[in-house]
Amino acid sequence: MLLKDKCGLITGAASGMGQAAASLFAAHGARIMCADIDLNGAQNTARAASAVEAYACALDVSDKVQCQTAVKQTVDRVGRIDFLAHFAGIWDGRNTADIEEEHWDRIIDVNLKGSFLIAQAVEPIMIKQKYGRIVLVGSLTARVGGNVGGPHYAASKGGVAALGRALARRMGAHDITVNIINPGPVESKMTDGWPDETKRMLLAGIPLRRLGKPIDIAGPALFLVSELSEWMTGETLEVNGGLYFG
Repeated sequence: MLLKDKCGLITGAASGMGQAAASLFAAHGARIMCADIDLNGAQNTARAASAVEAYACALDVSDKVQCQTAVKQTVDRVGRIDFLAHFAGIWDGRNTADIEEEHWDRIIDVNLKGSFLIAQAVEPIMIKQKYGRIVLVGSLTARVGGNVGGPHYAASKGGVAALGRALARRMGAHDITVNIINPGPVESKMTDGWPDETKRMLLAGIPLRRLGKPIDIAGPALFLVSELSEWMTGETLEVNGGLYFG
């Protein structure tokens, strides 16, 4: 029970990695708020985690007011925010010539600005508590420039890594850690639509010879929000089956 008596907010909780993290964190005793732009999906995740207190709220992370509202709802429901596990994000595989300004703006708004806004919203709560654990989700693409994701996606996730380190420097004095997970390709609704040729190309470079599963990312996230990682901040965990060593 690594999270017994801990409370937190999980974004992107309606599916995939966020859903897996919600289930895993609940199994380890956490009281959770499941947030997602897909409210019905978030509610389903919360119901599935009914062994503990689990609630749901709607959240578009690119909207500052919604981020602040989700944080307030979390505190009102579960009492505090010991951890933020931020999985909400979007993907786009457009190549350079196909990216219009609206594509660029949407990816940056959700993936990078959204990471900042939700971290900004929980910061005063965690400072007041003198305790907090924040996990942001980047991407292998940030390291290699994108073998599937577009350059705007790579830029957004590279920004998340820099943001996480900047926040870690500024929050550390309050016993708040900020760490980043860079997943490799993970089985999801997104990857279901990838051509077989793309999957074969990726699998050929993965020593473990499979795509990731959402639980493969939820496990490291559990480590980062638990006391097991209390002297670790500003770090990036590469979780990709060995696709990238570095």
